[in-house]
Amino acid sequence: MRIMAEYVGPLLHGAGVTLQLLLVGGGVALVLGLALALLRWYGPWPVRGVITGYIELMRGLPPILQLFIIYFGLEQVGIYFSAYGAALWWLLLLGGGYAAEVFRGGLESVAPGQKEAAAALGMSSGTILRQVILPQAVGAMLAPLTNFVVVQLKNTTLVYFIGVADIMYQARLGVGATSQPAPLYGLAALFYIVMTLGLTRLGAMLERRVQAY
Repeated sequence: MRIMAEYVGPLLHGAGVTLQLLLVGGGVALVLGLALALLRWYGPWPVRGVITGYIELMRGLPPILQLFIIYFGLEQVGIYFSAYGAALWWLLLLGGGYAAEVFRGGLESVAPGQKEAAAALGMSSGTILRQVILPQAVGAMLAPLTNFVVVQLKNTTLVYFIGVADIMYQARLGVGATSQPAPLYGLAALFYIVMTLGLTRLGAMLERRVQAY
């Protein structure tokens, strides 16, 4: 207990870094994912092909390999990132591919007849998207989006491999200094459990509100 109490402060600092990565990297990934899903839905076939290839690449490569390519591999061609910058770009690119699939599934959950009926009334594609498709798709997207955010949180545990001072990095420093892995990794696990429960509760609350609306 003494060791855990001693390292609560450093792990809280690490939790702040983890949340920054999640909010910035995960938030921008959601925007990218929505843009990719819409382009895949409405864009010409060459654009759809490129986006499909990108999504499959992000889903096919192990996340840790993607991170190492961005941080270690790109410097071989003269592109340099700080550890934090590489982590953000990795979360953005990885998350964008997965978020695009979540949004695509939500958009496709709306019956085609809804779109056809709106088009028959003379509504433009943009109006159909805003007023017909998205309002109905949001409910179908919320649970998968909550799961996406939780997965992104878990993905952040890999960034300590490149020296980002997140929760795992701080826990690893503590283990190196004390040779007591059980209490420190247990404390790190508690931090992640609390954050995950908070995210899932928030997602469930938003889902209930949307359903009530």
